[in-house]
Amino acid sequence: MLKNYRSLLNQTCKIILSILLLSNITFPQNSEEPIKLKIGLTARSYGDSIYLRWAVTNPIAWRLAKENGFIIEKARVLPNGNTEKYTLITEQPVKPWPYEKWEEYFESRPPKDVSSLDNEGIAFTLGIGEKGDEEKLDLPQENEDLLKSIKEKRSSQEWALLLSLIAANNSLTAAEGLGLFYVDRNVKENETYSYRIYINYKSNLYSFDTTYFSIKNTKFDAKRELQQLQANENDGSIEIIWDTDFQFSTYNVERSEDKKTFKRLNDSPLLTLKSAPSDSLNKDSFIDTTIINYKPYTYRVYAMTVFADEILLGEITAMGRDRTPPEQPYVPQPAHIDEKKVRITWQMADPPAADLAGFYIGRDSLIDGKYNYIHKTPLSKDTREFIDTTFSKNNYNFYTVFAFDTAGNFNSSYPVYVVLNDTVPPAPPKWKEAFMDSNGVVTLRLQSNKEFDLMGYRILKANAPDHEFSSIIESFDPDSSELRFKVEFKDTVDLQTTTKYVYYRATALDNRYNESDFSQIIAVPRPDVVPPTAPVLTDAFVRDKDVTLKFIPSESEDVKNHFVLKRVNGEEKWDTLAVLKSKDSVYVDDKVSANITYQYCLFAVDSSNLKSELSFILEARPYYLGILPDIKNFNVSFDSEKKSANLSWIYEDKEGIYFVIYRAFENQPLTRYKTLKSSEARNYIDTDFSNGSGKYFYAIKAFDNYSGESKMSDKKEVLYE
Repeated sequence: MLKNYRSLLNQTCKIILSILLLSNITFPQNSEEPIKLKIGLTARSYGDSIYLRWAVTNPIAWRLAKENGFIIEKARVLPNGNTEKYTLITEQPVKPWPYEKWEEYFESRPPKDVSSLDNEGIAFTLGIGEKGDEEKLDLPQENEDLLKSIKEKRSSQEWALLLSLIAANNSLTAAEGLGLFYVDRNVKENETYSYRIYINYKSNLYSFDTTYFSIKNTKFDAKRELQQLQANENDGSIEIIWDTDFQFSTYNVERSEDKKTFKRLNDSPLLTLKSAPSDSLNKDSFIDTTIINYKPYTYRVYAMTVFADEILLGEITAMGRDRTPPEQPYVPQPAHIDEKKVRITWQMADPPAADLAGFYIGRDSLIDGKYNYIHKTPLSKDTREFIDTTFSKNNYNFYTVFAFDTAGNFNSSYPVYVVLNDTVPPAPPKWKEAFMDSNGVVTLRLQSNKEFDLMGYRILKANAPDHEFSSIIESFDPDSSELRFKVEFKDTVDLQTTTKYVYYRATALDNRYNESDFSQIIAVPRPDVVPPTAPVLTDAFVRDKDVTLKFIPSESEDVKNHFVLKRVNGEEKWDTLAVLKSKDSVYVDDKVSANITYQYCLFAVDSSNLKSELSFILEARPYYLGILPDIKNFNVSFDSEKKSANLSWIYEDKEGIYFVIYRAFENQPLTRYKTLKSSEARNYIDTDFSNGSGKYFYAIKAFDNYSGESKMSDKKEVLYE
């Protein structure tokens, strides 16, 4: 008997396809990653029971759900927000009816009107099918593409699932038969419950997420779903907009002209399917094009829910309105007719549109500006001229004419520019800087002029300030805004000349070719390419501790410094000894050692860092006088207990020296007594009095390894008893 329902498919699908053709249908895309299958869950409370509805949208998930069934668990939510332990609400997973129960249902139900949708028949035929139909996949015929065959098979499965879900939305019996509906009567009113649903299946390719839904068990009130509808009142049409919800499946729109009698506008339920929430702004709409402008209409929107009932979403009154703007005014270029007056004229069709109401004039200093109105009250629809006395004399003046109709629609002309009668030239330009590089390229920079109508500059050049200046650069063009702001210019001059400077001046021009007075003349020095003359080293005065060099400075005017070079005779490398000023002619080298021959030379550097040749080389050898500093504070004291003479003295720190102590007894002459090799010695203790009692005399001298010596110190005596 169930096979007879195959014939129902052709009739019912034609009705459903008329709905789907109004929608933008998309399906999930293939993914190379493991698929996480999802279950959608919603609920509705009635006080004495809670209705649960769920669905899957993937054919693979649907096949696995039919095989394994849905597991539903419930937990009470406490007032503090905590959730009690979840428990099963059915002993076995919820599955579609078995084949036998479907057969029993169809045999027992009353005859169905063939002109209406047989939702239960669609649910069985496409959602359940006859035994073996779902797994059957005929092999492709010869020369047929296997991949194409598989894709077509999948597409047919997606369509079958889609139509099955629509049938479940339209009939709770169909939803129950597909295993997508359950009534939980083990509930208490005003209690909050949390439900979760999942499928006990997991493989390397597929697994299911667990879906949660919480609901407070209060009596259902359809008025809670009422919302504020929106309307776009267009010219010749009205668009009604409402908020969508996941529990709404299809929509119906009704209209009334007297707010009493309503007529349904859509032949089939409105359905828009999307692959993901991000594809939508959670809005849906219906456009009514069978209206008359300015006639009010009242609309009602109904939603068919997933619980197979229809509820009112809202009501709104709207009317179509004239949204067509008047024709665009044509505005020729305004005329500056007087020092304080600008005339703006415009043209319209003759005769103009019947609903033309008037005009406004807008003005701005920028072509793409805001164009604020320059008069408070609108001009009449017959006006075609306006005199502006508030325009700016120090800025641009662009105009546009706004035409508006009785419905408040505006249309503006293209902006037009007025050329003012200008005879005042710009201010003379001012130089910012100018310089020339070593290749003869001159960079000239001006300060920007402030005139709003500046068009550009003219640059002139001469080789002397009293010569005639010739124009070399003209940077103005009324059609170029880039040239208007150009303030840097380049020129190239010849460096092989004795003329040290090149001279420039400039003028500024405005858009009416009014030219300013000349700027000040700026002199740009040519770079120096001739090195300075070499200084002449004339003499070297040698002493034991320094060498004094005398030289004649370079005769070049642009000399900046003289460099003194030095090396030890026989070496190749010169060391820079000093950097002297341009007018210096003497230098003292105090970093010398005696008996070493040094070589000296000089060269000059000018302001362009050009170097002269080296001067002649002079040699100098500091000589050694052999005179050491005197010994100071020489003292001798006698310790009677220790029978010793204690000698002490002061001498400056000096390396390579040693001390010689001289001694004499009674009337004998002083003779060398002791030599102290340490240069750090500053005292000596003498205990040798082998000559016996009497007077002993002491003196001391300093010596070095170069036969240098100091004067003999004063003679000191001690008495030994």
